[in-house]
Amino acid sequence: MAPDPLATQVNLAEVIEDMFLVLTNKEKDVIVQRFSLDNKPRRTLESIGQHFSVTRERIRQIEKIALGKLRRTVQTTKLNLVNEVADKIINENGGVLLEVKLVSEILNFIKSDEDVDANIIRLALNINANMEKVEKTNVYSPFWRLKSIDLGFITTLINTGIKILKKKGDIITDAKLVTQIRQALDEKLLNYTDPLILSCMEVDKRIKRIEGSFGLMVWRHINPRSIRDKAYIILKRENKPLHFVEIANKISEAGFDKKVVTVQAVHNELIRYDQFVLVGRGLYALKEAGYKKGTVAEVIEDLLRQKSTMTKQEIMEGVLKQRHVKKGTISLNLQKNPQFVRVGRAVYKLDEKKKAKTSSRK
Repeated sequence: MAPDPLATQVNLAEVIEDMFLVLTNKEKDVIVQRFSLDNKPRRTLESIGQHFSVTRERIRQIEKIALGKLRRTVQTTKLNLVNEVADKIINENGGVLLEVKLVSEILNFIKSDEDVDANIIRLALNINANMEKVEKTNVYSPFWRLKSIDLGFITTLINTGIKILKKKGDIITDAKLVTQIRQALDEKLLNYTDPLILSCMEVDKRIKRIEGSFGLMVWRHINPRSIRDKAYIILKRENKPLHFVEIANKISEAGFDKKVVTVQAVHNELIRYDQFVLVGRGLYALKEAGYKKGTVAEVIEDLLRQKSTMTKQEIMEGVLKQRHVKKGTISLNLQKNPQFVRVGRAVYKLDEKKKAKTSSRK
């Protein structure tokens, strides 16, 4: 079997030098500085223009002419292999892909004698006749699209997804969001793939993708700003009570940002805010998950208010859903608190009058 031409080892630096033979010295200098091929920071049109004593618009024209020459030349060089890989990857993603993802996947695909400079890949993409780059804006991260994918359509698709997320008010899984976007846009999406819809959603800065789901960056549980937010996300993700030390450890492991989080700081936030409920020795859960604040006795009272009488076993089961305590602790509370009156064999009811008397003595 013949080797995959896309896996052929390529010295891209040498290929670039060969291609530059078609450029004038000024054109080469502009391309080198615009794409950081000299291991220096990328230069702006303005700064290059000042260097050559010409306007930034003139530098833009020179860059455009140089890229046109390279675009015509690339077909006969091994750099065209990069474009073949790029075409393959972007088509697999429906025709749209974040630049950082596209460059990363190309680098993973290509074999080279030396480490490949990502800037060479970016130059190759800029001379790819099938694709067009959408530059970074206040709304978009830089991304690439096939020229056949209309930018207006991408915008419509993204805005539809944002509208759906706002209405839900919480994260939506990839599959459900794709389904709802398709339902909203109906016939407009007949010829477009699911990967395209997901890729479009990823390019917008207002949206964040988390573990197979999408949410909005303005939501604190998606883009945490405080220890409180991070603790909430951890407990929501784990969907069970956790010890405050474990919550602190998971916050550090999650890598939300570079801020150092201490166990004491996490514990303080859990104590401070009403959305967290202490359900055991050092164990915390989310109030929104159905947990209520209060002592074991108060939990028993709530249970007995819902039913006139309950067996001890029913009380045990009800309390253990709310609190991580030993059964002996529940039995002790039934025995020592006078408001819990036994009315049969292991059957209890709540006497509110006795509770009131006990409270008045305190």
